[in-house]
Amino acid sequence: MSTGDIPENLMVVGPEKQAGLDVIHNETRTETIDSITPAEKTSQTTSLIFAGIALGSDGYQANAIGAVSSFLGEIYGSTYDSLSSTRVSNAMLIGDIVGQIGFGYLIDRVGRKFGILACTAFVCLGIVLATASSGLTPQGLFWMLCIARGVTGVGVGGEYPCCSTATNESAEESGRSRGFWLVICGNFIIDCGFLLGTIVPVILLAICGENALEPAWRLTLGLGLILPVTVLYFRLKMLNSKMYRKEAMQRNVPYGLIFKHYWKYLVASGGIWFLYDFISYSFGIFSDLILAEAVPDNTLMQTLQWNIVLNVFYPFGALAGAFVVDKWGRKNTMAAGFFIQAAFGIAIGASAPQLIKVFPLFVIMYGIFLFFGEFGPGDCTILVASEIYPTAIRGQMMGLSAAIGKAGAAIGTQVFKPILAALKETTGDSVKAQGYLFIIGSCIAILGGILTVWLVPEMSKDSMADNDAKFRQLLIDNGYDITQLGLHDPHPQDVKAGLESAEDETK
Repeated sequence: MSTGDIPENLMVVGPEKQAGLDVIHNETRTETIDSITPAEKTSQTTSLIFAGIALGSDGYQANAIGAVSSFLGEIYGSTYDSLSSTRVSNAMLIGDIVGQIGFGYLIDRVGRKFGILACTAFVCLGIVLATASSGLTPQGLFWMLCIARGVTGVGVGGEYPCCSTATNESAEESGRSRGFWLVICGNFIIDCGFLLGTIVPVILLAICGENALEPAWRLTLGLGLILPVTVLYFRLKMLNSKMYRKEAMQRNVPYGLIFKHYWKYLVASGGIWFLYDFISYSFGIFSDLILAEAVPDNTLMQTLQWNIVLNVFYPFGALAGAFVVDKWGRKNTMAAGFFIQAAFGIAIGASAPQLIKVFPLFVIMYGIFLFFGEFGPGDCTILVASEIYPTAIRGQMMGLSAAIGKAGAAIGTQVFKPILAALKETTGDSVKAQGYLFIIGSCIAILGGILTVWLVPEMSKDSMADNDAKFRQLLIDNGYDITQLGLHDPHPQDVKAGLESAEDETK
């Protein structure tokens, strides 16, 4: 058969020839992944390392705002009311959603590298604007801070699909353990950033003193610029993964077919992420408020120091999960984390009046509650969302999943203070109100565990190449011309060989 005999639309190929074509695509794909050049090996390593560093910066930005809000509350008193505090806290979360959806789309259509560099630019610009925030009135300053945090959020949100896809594809191509490395370079480093976001404000408060909180809050935000600037040079040297270069779908994307086939996966990856972020961000960002409410006699410095102790549990939970996620599987690890977190939350809620009397024990129990959240769903939400979708649509679907998760975070932080205030008014006791808050969080965790068991597919032992092959077959079965996949058309000789191989098998 000559090249000119190859039909333009592969759907006219018979079942046997189609099977042969699928075989050759898979074989070519394996050869492509196995034949990694030195430059590509370097790019894979830097992708893993610097994706992690970038996400660490994101974790820092997300958590440092808790201390910054405490500083602003001390400076401006009642002017920085609950509404202003919530706006400042939520501004980055809203930006996250925009960045996750927008950059998820861009990295599938334009490329991983472009998205990663653009994210870094947004993060740096947002940090500079936030550090320099000012206004004719305090409210003007708060609004500028909200806008700047929103810009930062666009970059931070974009890092989720950009870094997760780059890390996952690099781990797959290099033969590394996908689950372990994505957790280490993802959630573990994010949690290290969370911890750093509680340590830096304490150091600055010790240096500046409680009478100089203005430079303390500005430096807390401004020092977050160091990490994204550090990784910028190395990101310029990165390459798009071979998987992306082969499977990219840059035009004629059949969104109707995609959502018809993958909507259940989106409900699983996005819906469970929503529930987890509702808990995680509410009990994380407002942890200093919870600690201050528990012991109102503590100074600002004491509250922030206890917050460091609490946040130590985050990275250790993520690290513990990294070592079991490939052995136990994604579903089992995530469900176990949810259910154990719920058990500790109920224990804290039921015994809150007694626990508060031994405040260090309360902090430890609170920390274990956060530990198991990171151990299970904290590790696996990112992992599942970046694994269950094929390369061609991974960025977009991962971004949508993360955006649904961040919607949960935004709603959680929006309703956290009103719920706490309502519980305090109903019970007349601040400690009991906090106990009920933990029980509410535990009920949400139980729901998350049930949905995990019901909806989450197991991808631990599946190859992402197999996932891509199934997606190609789905496209072929529905009349899509798969010669459009990739950054260039498949080599004619490969198509020819696939068709001739199928003919031989038929004979």
